[in-house]
Amino acid sequence: LFDLKETRIKKLFVSSFDITKMNLKNTNIEELFLVDKAALVFFYESIERSEFYVEKVSFGNNLNPKSETFLNLIERVHEGETTAPRKIKTFVLNRDSFFGFLEKTRRITRRKIHVEDLSVTQGGREKRPETETRIVVSKKISITGNPRVLLFIDLGPEISHLDIKEIQTQCRSPWIPISKIQMFLTKNKITVRKDIHVLQYLKKNITATEVGFFTIFWKKHPGALR
Repeated sequence: LFDLKETRIKKLFVSSFDITKMNLKNTNIEELFLVDKAALVFFYESIERSEFYVEKVSFGNNLNPKSETFLNLIERVHEGETTAPRKIKTFVLNRDSFFGFLEKTRRITRRKIHVEDLSVTQGGREKRPETETRIVVSKKISITGNPRVLLFIDLGPEISHLDIKEIQTQCRSPWIPISKIQMFLTKNKITVRKDIHVLQYLKKNITATEVGFFTIFWKKHPGALR
């Protein structure tokens, strides 16, 4: 259908489409963004016979991160298979799927999953999983909801954007045990929205070129930040 052989594509979005229908012989794709289940299945089943090279793969929020195909692709990327993408660019975990995904990743021998950009929306009711798996984020991270997510995330040395918003108030209860969280951000930007109590999870000696607070609490308690 499409002849894009021997080219270099910066970013290719695929949704409900069989990528093998395209002529991509000797083509280099810098980032392949898999939008939905159909795109994921078509790509995974064609890995062994594909004639194109994918540097980085991204996963959209319409995918089920606990599906076998999804987990198999994650595993092949981190095992360094030559036919699989080399890295994970964007990883979106919505609909309270973060903890469930970590439970499923016990099968991956390497306990650290490396991604460049991570977006997580996780509610506060689910019990945190008993797992040693960590997600290492190298560039951008956005977290909405449950601050316990931070216990399973390592920030890479080149992290450039941290966005924490709508942290749930029940997690501040003294009756809920929350482990100490230490985070280091050495450059660029920190954004905190809604509730500045999230600052208790950040280490005091943070250095950033831009810090933004967007909160009603700040107006009512102007002396709350020390």
